[in-house]
Amino acid sequence: MRVGIICFANTCRSPVAESLLVRLLAGEDGVEVFSRGVAGGPGSTPEPMTKALEQHGLSLVSVSGEQLASNDLDADLYLFMERAILRDAVVRNPALWPRSFTMREFARRAQLNPPDRDAESFAEWLAVVHGTRRREELLGVDSADDVRDPGLGGDLQAFSDMINELELLSHKVAQFLIGWPTR
Repeated sequence: MRVGIICFANTCRSPVAESLLVRLLAGEDGVEVFSRGVAGGPGSTPEPMTKALEQHGLSLVSVSGEQLASNDLDADLYLFMERAILRDAVVRNPALWPRSFTMREFARRAQLNPPDRDAESFAEWLAVVHGTRRREELLGVDSADDVRDPGLGGDLQAFSDMINELELLSHKVAQFLIGWPTR
């Protein structure tokens, strides 16, 4: 199973979420997590974020700033950091819609539609979770779906808050990515 974590520039939110999920899924065979951005380019980790990562005992597992490319479009699941980025991605490539959620949306919908790993594959379960959605839900903005972006100018507290938020979300998401039989 491949899981892509997507944000705007892949310098703050998505590489942190990737690192958290990699740590939570350590030892889980067959799960690959990667992070990408939809814009920008290679960048350096802001100093306050570096300090916040240290305070949380976390380090990034991949190079930040990597951009989403055509060879990344074969993932089983995409978790976006905000609705606007998800909306743009599925407008550009409608085939991504059934496998693309904001991270918050996925956690919420997965909890309402728990999987039966003995009776269905991950893809079958994801189709059930996706089946509870309407395209209209992508319109507008909703803080209930977005992970706040401290931006490159964020301070230590803003990055620490972001990491705390992503830790909670990653725990919710990870429980739905483990335990799937390899078929």
